[in-house]
Amino acid sequence: MPRENLEEEGLEKNPNLELAQLKYLLTVPEHHDDQQIVSKIMEYVKKDDMAPWYDLLCEDLEWEKDEALYNQMKAINNEAIKKLDEVIEDAEKNLGEMEVRDAYLKKAEYYSRIGDKKNALSLFRRTYEKTVSLGHRLDIVFHNIRIGLYFMDHQLINSNIEKAKR
Repeated sequence: MPRENLEEEGLEKNPNLELAQLKYLLTVPEHHDDQQIVSKIMEYVKKDDMAPWYDLLCEDLEWEKDEALYNQMKAINNEAIKKLDEVIEDAEKNLGEMEVRDAYLKKAEYYSRIGDKKNALSLFRRTYEKTVSLGHRLDIVFHNIRIGLYFMDHQLINSNIEKAKR
């Protein structure tokens, strides 16, 4: 399947691995203070309201955190999560298992997009448990591998590669 068709198939390209690459470049001495890279990262962070990842970024790269920006993004995240929770609650009360699974998947993908590794993995695990189709299960496993690549979590990558082999 061509890369451009991922969204048509319902698969988001997140987390954005380009961001992980840019973050890595800032750890390399010759790019440590490259303002073009910093600007590009911040453009993505602001566009997707990536409060959890921005917090981690500031910690890892020893940046001074813009609290106003962080709080603004966090408020947007909380509102989006609240709406996703309402969709999940509605699906659990009024709809079938497939719709419940889809609602959990949307929330997991949202957490993945904003860089919240812990919550994304937790929800992907719940979604995996509610998924019957092998193809959809593999999609979740591959998404977990992307999260592992994004956060350079080799244990997560390896465990999900093993899961995909089974």
